[in-house]
Amino acid sequence: MLLTTFVVAGTTFAEDTPPRQIEYQVGDTVTVNRSATHYITGERISQWVYDVKHTIRQVGSLFHKDGILLKGIRSWIAPSNISPAGEYYKKEIKVIPEQQITDNQVEDTTDHSTPIEVPTTENKEIVSNKQVVENQATIEPQNKSTTPTRIRGRILSMDSDNHSIAGAKITLGNQGISTTTNANGEFSLTYLEPIDEEIIIEADGYISDIQLALLQEGELNDLGNISLQRDLARDAQEEMLLNLADEDLNDDEGKSQAQASASSASTDVFNSTTSFAWSTARYRKRGYDQTYEQNYINGINFNSAERGQFNFSSMGGLNDASRNKEVLNPIEATNFAFGGLSTSTNYLMDASRYAQGWKVGVAGTNRNYKARVNATYASGPLANGWSFIGQMAFRFSPYIDQKGIIGEGIKYYSLGYFFSAEKKFNNGDKLSIITFGAPTERGQSAAVTQEVYDLTNAYNKTSWGHNSYNPYWGYQNGKVRNSRIVKSYDPMAILNYDLKIDDYNKMKFAVGYHYSFYSNSALTFYNAPDPRPDYYRNLPSFLWDGQIADSNSEQLYDLNGGHYQYGNFIGADMNGLEMGMGQVAHDGNIIGPSINAQQYNALVDLWQSRDNKTTQIDWDNIYASNIASNYTNPNGSARYLLERRHNNIQEAMANINYVNTQFDHLKITAGLEGKFSQGIHYKTVDDLLGGNQWIDVDPFADRDIKELATNAGLSQTDIANVKKNDIAADYNDVKHDGDRFGYDYRINMGTAKLWAQNEWTFNEVDFYYALQLTYSSMQRTTNMINGRAWYLSQLNPQYASRYLGTQADEIIARANAGTLKAGTTYMGRAHHFIDPAFKLGAIYKIDGRNKLKINALAETRAPLARNAYISQRVHDRAIGTIYTHDNAQSLKDFYAASEKVAGGDLSYEFNFPIVRGRITGFFTQFWDGSELNGYYDDEARTFVNQALTGINRRHMGIEAAAAVKLGTYFTLTGAASVGDYRYTSNAMAVTSAENGMALAEDKDGKSVFELQDEVLLKGIRVATGPQVNASLKLSFFHPKMWFADVTVSYYDWNFLDVAPSRRMKGLYTGVRADGTPVNGWYGDSYANAIETTDGKAAMITGDGNFPTNAVLDKNGVPVLRYPYNILSMQESLAATNPLNRFIIDASVGKLVYLKNRQSLSINLTVTNLTNNTHFKTGGYQQARLPRYTRQGVGENENSVISPNAWKFPSKYYYAWGMNFFLNITYKF
Repeated sequence: MLLTTFVVAGTTFAEDTPPRQIEYQVGDTVTVNRSATHYITGERISQWVYDVKHTIRQVGSLFHKDGILLKGIRSWIAPSNISPAGEYYKKEIKVIPEQQITDNQVEDTTDHSTPIEVPTTENKEIVSNKQVVENQATIEPQNKSTTPTRIRGRILSMDSDNHSIAGAKITLGNQGISTTTNANGEFSLTYLEPIDEEIIIEADGYISDIQLALLQEGELNDLGNISLQRDLARDAQEEMLLNLADEDLNDDEGKSQAQASASSASTDVFNSTTSFAWSTARYRKRGYDQTYEQNYINGINFNSAERGQFNFSSMGGLNDASRNKEVLNPIEATNFAFGGLSTSTNYLMDASRYAQGWKVGVAGTNRNYKARVNATYASGPLANGWSFIGQMAFRFSPYIDQKGIIGEGIKYYSLGYFFSAEKKFNNGDKLSIITFGAPTERGQSAAVTQEVYDLTNAYNKTSWGHNSYNPYWGYQNGKVRNSRIVKSYDPMAILNYDLKIDDYNKMKFAVGYHYSFYSNSALTFYNAPDPRPDYYRNLPSFLWDGQIADSNSEQLYDLNGGHYQYGNFIGADMNGLEMGMGQVAHDGNIIGPSINAQQYNALVDLWQSRDNKTTQIDWDNIYASNIASNYTNPNGSARYLLERRHNNIQEAMANINYVNTQFDHLKITAGLEGKFSQGIHYKTVDDLLGGNQWIDVDPFADRDIKELATNAGLSQTDIANVKKNDIAADYNDVKHDGDRFGYDYRINMGTAKLWAQNEWTFNEVDFYYALQLTYSSMQRTTNMINGRAWYLSQLNPQYASRYLGTQADEIIARANAGTLKAGTTYMGRAHHFIDPAFKLGAIYKIDGRNKLKINALAETRAPLARNAYISQRVHDRAIGTIYTHDNAQSLKDFYAASEKVAGGDLSYEFNFPIVRGRITGFFTQFWDGSELNGYYDDEARTFVNQALTGINRRHMGIEAAAAVKLGTYFTLTGAASVGDYRYTSNAMAVTSAENGMALAEDKDGKSVFELQDEVLLKGIRVATGPQVNASLKLSFFHPKMWFADVTVSYYDWNFLDVAPSRRMKGLYTGVRADGTPVNGWYGDSYANAIETTDGKAAMITGDGNFPTNAVLDKNGVPVLRYPYNILSMQESLAATNPLNRFIIDASVGKLVYLKNRQSLSINLTVTNLTNNTHFKTGGYQQARLPRYTRQGVGENENSVISPNAWKFPSKYYYAWGMNFFLNITYKF
């Protein structure tokens, strides 16, 4: 929430007596005379001040020309009230002319009962004929012979004692300069333009404010006292955002929800309102994913070079550390980097920015962790120029041994730490050191199908725990154990040095290092049943045949008690018999005569009662199975294993920023960023689960070894190599706890960015333009030569280096000679990219209250490493467009792999005494994006990798927000965003088996190992959260420090993430783009094709009833009929009942001031107050797509073609039910 006030000339500072000669200088040591009773400003002198040696900090000021300021005491004392404590010097005071007084030399003029003996934050530098401010902008007087235009004021806390706020940032928005308040909350700026000015005030722990003032030329424009309101709810909101960041990590299907950003602080009404209010729905700004956001810490970019995202969970619990930040709207000019298409955030962690004192807090919640304790101490600026701050935060929850509640089966332990030290030098230079991290161990949960949600919700007696089922846990010896345990730790260290070259030129140097330890455990198995309780074969629906209802099936009931509709799947006879006599009813469901009704009924009952061995992982059975295998096959592989997948990354970074302000109206900013990153990926044996050992072979290659051998004509020795994960002669396939296995590779990445920006500022119009050139590279190295990579190099010797890297010939020769050594590092091919970016913008200041902004950007973006390699765990093969780039013969080829982006926005901003806000329209077009997917292909019966290229999409829409003051105590804030984000063309896909087997045959019967086909994406919505978002927030604040707010939010146009495998054109035409025929396709003629419009199928029809290329089931019904038409309209996730599209949040709090400036704050935040458990926040189609239904006795009898989409239905994420966060903080 932002407050709005129109400021006129206010109170003035007191004048003092003329200066006189004294005989002291800065640095002298003195004592306070016992005869002295009061300071010049009227406060009584405390007893402890007497008989203590004090150092003179300042002699004379504009308002106390004969006063003396002592270190550690903020009040001025008369020279007659002190005596020298050491050697005595006679010197004249240096009287500072009025035009030389800096903003931080204005003293405290209020009355206090006792002096405030706390170090101040002032900048001691005194300059002449100009004003140098914190962001390095310099304003020179237009006419030095005239009286300069000045501004000053004082920032106070809106509480009972109206105490000063030190370190508040004051920014003149229209002139682009800023400063900070001194220890008494005072600030001043000199030599300003006499224009309508927008004064932005930001302070740690307070709601930002914007003041408007018409600066009078040649006058001292005194704003008087400005009061800021405490932001007591912010700590709880940011903690909940960081908790959402934990939840947004990938699950076992390789999918995740649209991630919630944790950057919440902003003076922009829209950003500050929506960052928390819409986080429940996983709202993404303008539909962009997180890779388009730029996140910096003290000027260093910490977006992962491999994944493109910032790991918000690395700051989990460290709310104080991450509190101070600059948040800039998309495309706008920035002062710390080039910026980008989406929001740019710079977390400012210099120690001097934090308010002095202690803060301790405790919190409780019913989310994935249950409690948090934290403590923070900040020294404030000390007399020697140093500042320090440290924070510790511990979040924890033991295993949650209760079904049907948020976080079931999850444990959570996280210990966060933060330390920052800063030194300010007398010449204006500054040094800072920062380190933080949060070692964390936590359990995970997963999205499941609607069938599973419906079955398990029956267990809950109330709706509070609906849709909270978690398949990742079970009981082992009666105790909860989660199979998906994440262990993460992201220690970071940053060193900054700010150098003042002269009054016009400044430079900032920064170096940083980051090592991210991230691993998660997962169950794997070999020649054993799938242990996952929600695996499709373990569900009641597997007992139903999934045939299609005919026109006479209206009397039948579906699994939820509703009627079957014509063309929908039903639970038909498993032997292919017609529904008829002998049917058995169970809970309203009709069961055919061939279905074992007793078995079906029993399984449904077990799921609905949440039977431990049915609905959760049966750890005891897993151990028993492995132990039994030890006796029957003591030298064989364990049947089950808990593996740990390590995805670490280390990064070293260096930045240089330069600012020049010597030219009238022009500010030049430039920077150089460099980063080296290394992704470190491998697996280890986490737990043998009672087994003797694990044999490190690929299960799919082992099963398909005969086909693989036939394709390449392999010898028996070669055949044995193919299934190995490392073909080195001395590699030991037998693995025990802690051993590495499966894969062990690195991705080395380098990035260098050179950018420059010019900002021109005039009375009515400002404009800027910026250019950036980015060099990036990536190279895969491996410590294991995978047998499938070697096999593929034998099939395609002309492309051997694409699978085995630059040392392919050496690897093949050593493999043939039996001299390949385990643990040797082999280099892959390096790929290099150069990408330009350009942006520009302008601001038209209609008047002091209204302005128009326009921004535009064009750039190319090299592919991220995670999307560059087809199967990076196995071989070095990159996506095809990268090889086009590597062998470029034209500019088009050179940028074949880079995504192209062009976009812009137009905004109207308004700021009136009772209302302020903005309205923005935006448009962005993306071309030539890339994406990787992996899934099990039922036709090929193996795991395949699918690389998509040529992804084009368009994002456009409107976002708006306004905050209205309703009298003294209430503010009403509204925000809305309406977007249209969709794919604008079809893409191309290349599909290949990870084990190297052939996936099809061409018309000549030749094996085809890579399938190329068109993906029908045109018109499909981009699944990045709701595209319609709206909220209304009513806030209450009382000067007695009570606050409360209620937010009502509405969401719509949220769509399921489609699986490209289900939209391959060959499935419906019978032939792929590469000419290979499709087995089990859903058409009857190669000549009949389809087109798509807005995601709907428009098939060529013959007689007007069914499409001529439609395949009918045995009842004569098209298998492509909605809702199981794979090319049907994209599924909407919006609740059927419009009332269930609303989410209501509320918070209430109280701040209690105690003696000696101590305070106690209590805040309760409740999200989803009405417990809406029907709200889907996201979901995705499973990529796995079966082609056949086998009926009757024997595999080959009574076979019909059917899409069987019921077998692998979509999976969904639901919003948590009502959840709370209670936070209590004590400051002293």
